[in-house]
Amino acid sequence: MEKPGTPPLLLLVDDEREILVALTDLLEDRYRVLATTSPVEALGLVAANPDIAVIVSDQRMPELTGSQFLGQARPTTDAEAILLTGYADLSAVVAALNDGAISGYANKPWDGDALRAMIDAAATRFALRRALAFERAAFDGLMRSSGDHVVILDHEGAVVRGDGAPADFADRAALAGEAMAEEERQDGEAGGGERWTLVQRIPFGPTDRRFLLRIERDDTERRLAQRRRHQSEKLEALGTLAGGIAHDFNNLLAAILGNLELAQRRIDDPVRLQRFLSAAREAAGRGSAITRRLLSFSRQRDLAAETFHPDTAIRAVEELIVRTAAGRIHLAYDFADPAWAVRTDPGQFELALLNLAINARDAMGGQGIVSIATANIADATGMAPGLSGPFVRISVGDTGTGIDDALRERVFEPFFTTKAQGVGTGLGLPMVRAMARAAGGEVTIDSRLGEGTTVHLWLPPVAAEALAAPAAAAGPVAPRHVLLVEDDAEVRHVVTAQLEAMGHHVTACATADRALAALRPGYCCDLLITDYAMPLLSGVELAQRVHACCPGLPVLLITGFAEIGERQVDLPVLTKPFSSDQLHAAIAGVLNVDSAPGG
Repeated sequence: MEKPGTPPLLLLVDDEREILVALTDLLEDRYRVLATTSPVEALGLVAANPDIAVIVSDQRMPELTGSQFLGQARPTTDAEAILLTGYADLSAVVAALNDGAISGYANKPWDGDALRAMIDAAATRFALRRALAFERAAFDGLMRSSGDHVVILDHEGAVVRGDGAPADFADRAALAGEAMAEEERQDGEAGGGERWTLVQRIPFGPTDRRFLLRIERDDTERRLAQRRRHQSEKLEALGTLAGGIAHDFNNLLAAILGNLELAQRRIDDPVRLQRFLSAAREAAGRGSAITRRLLSFSRQRDLAAETFHPDTAIRAVEELIVRTAAGRIHLAYDFADPAWAVRTDPGQFELALLNLAINARDAMGGQGIVSIATANIADATGMAPGLSGPFVRISVGDTGTGIDDALRERVFEPFFTTKAQGVGTGLGLPMVRAMARAAGGEVTIDSRLGEGTTVHLWLPPVAAEALAAPAAAAGPVAPRHVLLVEDDAEVRHVVTAQLEAMGHHVTACATADRALAALRPGYCCDLLITDYAMPLLSGVELAQRVHACCPGLPVLLITGFAEIGERQVDLPVLTKPFSSDQLHAAIAGVLNVDSAPGG
């Protein structure tokens, strides 16, 4: 293909040399000219010069007529062809036109301006045809080699290039727009794994006749890599928490064991006994809250934006933030009243807060005050680069060493860290910025050497979604016959006692196979309560087998995990540890009890 700006190549063929001289003089200011008096030699020039744009040939020549020469040249060239002829040769010209060998003809003697206009038009057609062939080849090559599924749709939604479905609702919406639109689509499972597709829709063309380029790309690897990176950041943060959590759990266990020991000694003093038992229960509740939060935080899940109040999310992760230094740092809050709602992935937001708190702790040598504040900023113009209008500002500050201007420019570089080797990955702040920018916000840093650092997370506000109404207290439940399956003996005894205290009749089994054996003909059971993690058969598998023989039997799954792996479980779940009231409410929910006994 010729370089842009190169004059088209023109081949002149005429057995009279004076004609060639006249034609060359007429055309050489616009074209590169090849000329020959021999049509046989011209065939060689055609084979040697595939970029010939236009061939101008005389019709009457001794070796070959012009139409014969062009007929033989046609298999090796796609050049436009024009015959020069006298009136006596019109029949040959008509035949050549009908055969498609030529695109036009001119009479001798010719009109110079008319001939040049004809050749210019032919050269333009050749250039357009070559450009179209190049674009088609490029498009076909892209489709074959890129791995993407590429389709072009017309303004009516029909496929004009590529192989694919006609326009759907999203395609028609993109056709009506001006900018490229992207859609991430989860396609379920293929070959035992999750699959995602990224669909890009690019409209082009005049407004009265639009086209749409639709590109579908397998996005699975990128999404899985994003998930793994996000999870590795969580695990690094959890590793940092480990020491503080062990310290706190030792304190909690000391409180529980000490109060239980005192209660045992004061068994004859109801007032003191109640006080010691309440203290032990409160300590155990704190431990339960920490583990529940840890399991929820560490779980692997798809990133998904949600609308929430940042103050609420900060309070939810407070236990984890405090545990980063085993009580050696203090938290100071200054919340807006209330902060506007924001929309981003809550897990990423919590991880960002935890990363900022760990950085603040390290900057202060492990002790000091970490301040966390939220503010509603009516107009962020001039306060953060590229931002204007309302924003919610979430700030995490420390009283540490601060950083200089040179380091401040580099802290957002991936893998750059000022910490000792092996202490940090250098991905914390880049992750925070990526989360903020994905939500339409930004991250800024205020810092002075020796005076501390404050990191500001800017997120655009959104309309708060209606808060769910608090669940109504469960009404009384008439005594039922409950089949309890729990492999841990201590938990089994406690849950049995809780159920019997509610008035239920309980059959307790330590294994799933014993529970299946208990479901003999004539056995009356109103509810199955089963642990999830058990040897041989899990609670989910047990429920499936029970439903095969007892369709419609209500099942309540109890588990010590924050979530049950990657599988979808269509069963109500109660997370351990739980109180008698929580167990009662869960049973009422499973049995669809409103308020009346036996309902």
